Amino acid sequence: MKKLVRPLLAGAGVTAGVAAANRALSHAPLPTNALGGTRLPWTWRGHEIFMTQDGAGPLVVLVHGVYAGASSYEFRRLFPLLAQRYRVVAFDLLGCGLSDKPRLAYDTDLFVDQIADALAVLDGGPAALVGSSLGAAFAIRAAVRAAERIERLAVICPSGLAGTLDRPPSGSGATLTTLFRTPILGEAMFNVMASKTSLRSFLQHRVYADPAQVTDEVVDHYYAVAHQPGARYVPAAFVGGRLDCQIARDLPFLSTPLLVLWGERASALAPRSNADEFLRLASNARLVTFATSGLLPHEEEPEAVSEAVETFLSNEKSLSR
Repeated sequence: MKKLVRPLLAGAGVTAGVAAANRALSHAPLPTNALGGTRLPWTWRGHEIFMTQDGAGPLVVLVHGVYAGASSYEFRRLFPLLAQRYRVVAFDLLGCGLSDKPRLAYDTDLFVDQIADALAVLDGGPAALVGSSLGAAFAIRAAVRAAERIERLAVICPSGLAGTLDRPPSGSGATLTTLFRTPILGEAMFNVMASKTSLRSFLQHRVYADPAQVTDEVVDHYYAVAHQPGARYVPAAFVGGRLDCQIARDLPFLSTPLLVLWGERASALAPRSNADEFLRLASNARLVTFATSGLLPHEEEPEAVSEAVETFLSNEKSLSR
């Protein structure tokens, strides 16, 4: 009997230890709102969404990507620059940043619907939409579905055109999703993946062009975003392929003028060579590149990105006021 009980007790002890570690890690300091501006109340499908605005003039709506995982941080440099001439609104995708993080079956349609509904609740007529990485892919699909609400579309190093995001979900991906969503083992796996060491390495080698820009402040923010209760559910959907967009199918049907912005030093996650495919597939697209940027040119060269976006928005037909 003792031989049977000891492994059970040991297993229970390990489980309790992992659960305690998970609880400790899930109470990291809250991410901060680095945007300033004015908080806008928005309850979407019963969930509180973090939304903020600043400036006056034509409406520009920002959709964050998957690397920073929070509108309140990813756009902290671009937001105030655009707000000098435009009414700029940034919001979190559900399950990210300062918004609610419920345990849902996240998928592409959910986020595309959220973008379309955000545009519907904001006054100011058709808007310019600026999206980054996977948020940019969602924005492209939203522009196809709700073309009457979007007058201009700017996308920053979009995901979803080539590579893993163009392949259907695999069995191994579905297994990872299931594991990440489990209460104890899933939390432990995600905590290892989202440790400060792992985050710093990912940002230095896969996201930023200049590793020196990955400061302790940047890593601390990413860590805070990743370690809120429920924060693992969107990454779980991502690794399982549930956020695949395959926007090559959408681009030929995009009627909205498109600005593609790309870092010349972007990594294989979204290589610079993908930009040419966007111009080939979209009927009305132009490209601006940034020599010293990776996947976040609005982070590494914010003034140049702001200037490119403003030039794009002021050309041809002006935005509705």
